[in-house]
Amino acid sequence: MPYFKHSELVTQYHVALKTVYNWIDAAKQGKVDLELLEHGGRTYIANKQSNVVVLRQLAQEGKKYRNARFQKVVAPKPEFYDLYNRQQILDIMTNLRTHGEIPRQYGYFNGGADGWDVVMRRHEQEEGLTNILKGTQELIHINLGAIDRLIEGYSKINIVDVGPGNGIPVRELLEHVMERGVLHRYIAVDISKEMLRIAERNLREWFGDALPFEGYVRDVTYERFSDVLVDDLLDRGADQTLNLILFLGDTPVNFRSFSDPLRTIYGSMDGKALLVCTNKPDTETSRRYFEFSATANRSELSPGHRLVLDLMNVSDDLYKAEMGFDERRMMRYVRVRLNTALTIRFRFENSMHDVNLEKDSTILLLRVWHNSALGLIDEYQRVGLKLLQSSMTKDRNYLLTIFGMEETETLI
Repeated sequence: MPYFKHSELVTQYHVALKTVYNWIDAAKQGKVDLELLEHGGRTYIANKQSNVVVLRQLAQEGKKYRNARFQKVVAPKPEFYDLYNRQQILDIMTNLRTHGEIPRQYGYFNGGADGWDVVMRRHEQEEGLTNILKGTQELIHINLGAIDRLIEGYSKINIVDVGPGNGIPVRELLEHVMERGVLHRYIAVDISKEMLRIAERNLREWFGDALPFEGYVRDVTYERFSDVLVDDLLDRGADQTLNLILFLGDTPVNFRSFSDPLRTIYGSMDGKALLVCTNKPDTETSRRYFEFSATANRSELSPGHRLVLDLMNVSDDLYKAEMGFDERRMMRYVRVRLNTALTIRFRFENSMHDVNLEKDSTILLLRVWHNSALGLIDEYQRVGLKLLQSSMTKDRNYLLTIFGMEETETLI
């Protein structure tokens, strides 16, 4: 019979390790109805549905009777409510309470966007190293011919850049399409207006007024962007217009579900649209190496990783930063582990809403799903996309794929 690892229960129910031991002791004494399992001289809670029901009740009861003397109560700063809207705040609350995480996209607001710009500019200057930026640039460069073939016959190309970052990854492609005289619109889509501002600033610096920049705030977890393309689709010359959608920088691996943004993008595509993606396939090296500043020293959290924590008044003396690779889930992570029970008290108009977190529970700040090259391609095809082109960097660390919605000749 399978059993729960103690660490799994700590993560799943947001409780301290000591609490798990207390549950086991109570079960041995007949105080709670949990079935136990002995393995390797240790006692575990059996992984069965009847135990899951009891565990949920125990975790909920524990939250009700926390001793107020041993918990810290904090309230978000006024800037928190200025930066995020009601829906985003509710999403942050729900994710903290249910999943013990802060969705990564909220770290790209305000100073987090500036921090990402700094990271990408540092990557651009690095010599002798392949990183996600340089890998993307290399792949776009060597695939310009394939892109030309796929957009051949169209006189107007709309480039829809989903998660544009600071604009550096798309620079050469924009230059190429503009030189051909076929760029109709450049449309940047991002949840962060600050990131859109940085992208527009950089692109204006490179292209001036020759670039028809448009920026739209969308959360591609669930918000489609097809509305900004309606006029072109209804235009008399619609058959001469092609939407070339970019989803660069291995972005979907940061979402709780890899397929969530893919479904949104797929739902925003018309029948002849193309989707260009870059990803980092799983390797032994990538499981160990982090491109972002985060170590066991809590002061090493990057501005984007700690942004929401700081805005919620969760000071760095309340946690310790951790990073690592979860082999069971095939996921790299950056998270913080609380050294005290914590209540975050959110204000909604005239009411207060508490999110209670236990000592030793974790808050996930970054996830990076790992998958093979074929596994990545399968994830895209699973939502209905059709593979048209794929290639890898010379060092085989980065993958570019181009997908369509119709069966066409494959260029692999």
